[in-house]
Amino acid sequence: MSAEFLRAISIFFLSATKLLWAPGTAVAAGLTFWETIFLTSTGGMTGIIFFYYFGHIIFTAFDNWKAKRRKNMVVKKVFTRRSRMVVNVKSKFGIIGLTFLTPCILSIPIGCVIAAKFYYHNRLTLPLLLTFTAVWSFILSLFSFYLKQIIFS
Repeated sequence: MSAEFLRAISIFFLSATKLLWAPGTAVAAGLTFWETIFLTSTGGMTGIIFFYYFGHIIFTAFDNWKAKRRKNMVVKKVFTRRSRMVVNVKSKFGIIGLTFLTPCILSIPIGCVIAAKFYYHNRLTLPLLLTFTAVWSFILSLFSFYLKQIIFS
């Protein structure tokens, strides 16, 4: 395998997990602006789709397991500190905030698992995640190339 192919694959997989670092790494590796945008966008979108559906499968399996365990038990709902915090964050940021923060700040695996848990049945969740991934990829690539121009000029 050529070194360029390995470089592209590593940037693809880096952007599938942590998009924040991928454009800077691509610029440092010598990729062009459009190559950087293409690799980070497609890698991030692949990570979004994988972790979103993987998170849904895991939570569905866990909920089924929990339902079997509690089948004969009487369960009283208790609001804990953690459940209050989850409700607070969900009401403050909502689906737009979560999908906006996921690609860059939260990291793709964590944000997609949270989105799958709370917003899986909302038909806008996956398109918003994919859109914001492309937007963040473009912004971060633009910033990385601008920073490279400032440093090396």
